[in-house]
Amino acid sequence: MMKARKGGIAFLTSYVSKTRTYMQQTSAQMSSASPNNGLLRKHLDRLRSSPNETILLDGGTGEELFLRGVKDDRKIWSATAIVNEEYHRILEEVHNSFIDAGSQAITTNSYGITPGVGFTDGDEVKRLVGISGEIARRAATDEALVLGSLGPQVESYRPDLIMKHDEGVKTYQYPIEGLYPFVDIYLAETMSALEEAFQVVDALSIFYQTQTQGELAKHPLLISFTLRSDGKVRSGESVSEVIPQLIQRAYEKKVELIGVLFNCCEPEAITKALQEIRSCSGIHHHLYHPPLLSKRCTTTSLSEQIPARQPPKIFLGAYANRLTPVHEEWTLESSEEAQAMREDLLPDEYWNEFVARWHGNKDDGVAAGISNISLIGGCCGIGPSHISFLSSKLNSSNNNNNQ
Repeated sequence: MMKARKGGIAFLTSYVSKTRTYMQQTSAQMSSASPNNGLLRKHLDRLRSSPNETILLDGGTGEELFLRGVKDDRKIWSATAIVNEEYHRILEEVHNSFIDAGSQAITTNSYGITPGVGFTDGDEVKRLVGISGEIARRAATDEALVLGSLGPQVESYRPDLIMKHDEGVKTYQYPIEGLYPFVDIYLAETMSALEEAFQVVDALSIFYQTQTQGELAKHPLLISFTLRSDGKVRSGESVSEVIPQLIQRAYEKKVELIGVLFNCCEPEAITKALQEIRSCSGIHHHLYHPPLLSKRCTTTSLSEQIPARQPPKIFLGAYANRLTPVHEEWTLESSEEAQAMREDLLPDEYWNEFVARWHGNKDDGVAAGISNISLIGGCCGIGPSHISFLSSKLNSSNNNNNQ
């Protein structure tokens, strides 16, 4: 297991110097960093306009790569498709398959390029995540947004193994920098604790501070948490406590947090988390489209901490996986084979039992209107067929709501 390095101040000084040099050397590339900026703002305006509007994300890139012949390396997982150039074409095909299925945003295959699996050289991390970004941007053209994936730096699902704060902030600098020229939004995903999310926010804040002229666009941030079966974050923290604290941190650090999502866990856990959010009206003023049914809860309000004229509102989102429950002591290194898939989450089941309820489109008298989530997709095991089915249902729902 990787141990934390020392010398935070020295590292920051060195990092700022190197980042400025990097940005000067790639200024032409950086100036066109977000070719879909107009599309991004169009999507965000659309989401704000109505709770019925959504952005359809992609599904699980890693599992789809393996289905198409990429070797499932249990040491570096999906990073195999970046390290080995022979798989680049397959990765682009996977991105295209999700776009063809209806995805309005695709995610870079940079999740597994981390120190936890051996990528400890910062320059190498920047180079490799840059390859993932370039492939995604090429696939997206002007049709889809590109989300820059920032995964856990040590292990997924393991809040007990996350780095100390300063070390985590340091290591997140590298993928943030490497992805910058290619992405529209950063997506910190499968966060297992609030502290892990704080590290991303702080790292992104530092990256922006290194801009000497401030002329570069600041990409917004999405943060997605993985959940236990009871609907709490893997660390045991309540989602109704995590959300306002995360909003406050991003506000203080001048990072544009536009959404909080839940991913890489059972859809039943996401339902429980959204039910908690619905029942906790104390955080609803932070949501663009709060649930209609609610009651007071004991969550600390930020209304007195943040000026009323600039309330930082966010969207909610969800993209569950199709994996059987993951053990709390799971590690990639110790797993001899891929996690087994559930047989009860076919495309229609994923929509009928979960997504329709999360989006408020299923009225069965029991789970109607659990939430108004705006960002919807899938994680491990959710493939293009699922996305295609979701696309057809969401389009049909929106057409009916607009009549």
